[in-house]
Amino acid sequence: MFKFIAMLSCVFMVSPFAWSQVLDNDGEYDRIEGGVTLGVTETLASSTFKDNAHSDNAMIFWLGYSLDPNWALEVGYDDFKFKNIETSHKMITLGASHRWVSERLFHPVAKLALGTMGSENAASQKTNSFGLKLAGGVETDFKHVSLGALLNYYFIGKAGEVDDLKNAQVIVPAVFISFHNALGDQSQSSTTAPQAQSAEPPVTRKDSDSDGVLDEDDKCANTAAGVVVNQIGCSEKEKAEMKLNIEFAVGKAELDSKYSSEIDALAQFMKKFPETKIEIGGHSDNIGSVAGNTKLSQKRADAVKAALVAKGLEESRLTAKGYGPTKPVSDNKTAEGRAQNRRVMAEIAVITDKKK
Repeated sequence: MFKFIAMLSCVFMVSPFAWSQVLDNDGEYDRIEGGVTLGVTETLASSTFKDNAHSDNAMIFWLGYSLDPNWALEVGYDDFKFKNIETSHKMITLGASHRWVSERLFHPVAKLALGTMGSENAASQKTNSFGLKLAGGVETDFKHVSLGALLNYYFIGKAGEVDDLKNAQVIVPAVFISFHNALGDQSQSSTTAPQAQSAEPPVTRKDSDSDGVLDEDDKCANTAAGVVVNQIGCSEKEKAEMKLNIEFAVGKAELDSKYSSEIDALAQFMKKFPETKIEIGGHSDNIGSVAGNTKLSQKRADAVKAALVAKGLEESRLTAKGYGPTKPVSDNKTAEGRAQNRRVMAEIAVITDKKK
């Protein structure tokens, strides 16, 4: 047995180099590998086996040949033992494995194998029977080496001469390492003469709107100069807004000159965004009749509108409306609250392209 294990170990060590010259019909390397697995044994059934056997070491060796990037055929030699009842089990298998290869670091692996199982107890009594192995786990590949972990399940038709040891079941959690030829390598057959490759002119990659995104990736062509764009060439948006809040004296609709800068700022904002329109809302406190206060609030709104028109804004973009005492922002029971309610308010917001 030692000679068999030593022979397999030698094959595993030289496999990346000796097999790396094997080519398939398309000139691509086949995946040919040898691997070794180390684990511990745990019993599932039968009851006699499970109640008496204690965990011990397990070693699994295999050679594999890939039919395509996912499927492979494998031959294996599995050797595992149990303490207390001092039994050993050796299985020669033939099976298949499947890899769900992806760009992720780890990918799933599943194996199914059938074979013949030789079992031996402490008294050197041997039995041979049918064996089944299922395995599943994860694997990560490097150029010449793959690492992973597997949970192996074994069904042993006959683990010993005692009837209670028939149909035994075992699991072996394990880690493994495999050696293989360089994955992804390609080479030309020595019998194939090299073919001259015609020189092709370099492909010119364009950025027609000069936004930093090539035309082939640009989903928003003809972006204006100076606009910040995202990865697909579309402009990034930002919100621009302006608020106006002007207070009035009791019973008055005349603008105080201290609000000239606010009127000018709103006018400049609307000139910068000529598609915008705004409602100018006039308000009052609750001293007096509702009708009188509504009329006064309308005059206040008209006064602000006139001031904006005087700054050069089109009258069609401005709407003035008096709400009277219906929308207070503060308590009318106090002088300070009433002063805050005697106001004209306007608010405008626009979503615009973000500039560099």
